[in-house]
Amino acid sequence: MIAHDKFVLGYENGSLGCSVSVLLTLRLSLTGRIREKKILMDLLLWLLGLLLLIAASVVEFLKLPFIWGLLCAAVTLAFYVSAFFYSFGAVILSTALANEDFYNVVTSEHALWIYSDDEKNLPKFQNKRN
Repeated sequence: MIAHDKFVLGYENGSLGCSVSVLLTLRLSLTGRIREKKILMDLLLWLLGLLLLIAASVVEFLKLPFIWGLLCAAVTLAFYVSAFFYSFGAVILSTALANEDFYNVVTSEHALWIYSDDEKNLPKFQNKRN
């Protein structure tokens, strides 16, 4: 396991990459192992959004024919789930960068994977000043 300060420095320099297991982090949050207020508030807001989506789907089924209502509900749910995974992963990463204790928990539980970004075939950004 890499130290937190080296992780932050490597991530900011672009030499480290990471992957977040959103489902595992969600499970850790729901079981009480993760108690970060930022993450719990984000989960609460997404839950309220899901309840709003369910209410809108009920209204949609009442106003539209069944096939159209089902299609619209499926497309909306797909966008909602993909936005949730992207947004929640970003919150997990930003919290891990800011909080060393949280970083230790998510790396020890294998919810955050860190890997070296040393691909030789990709061009590297070079900061050239005149």
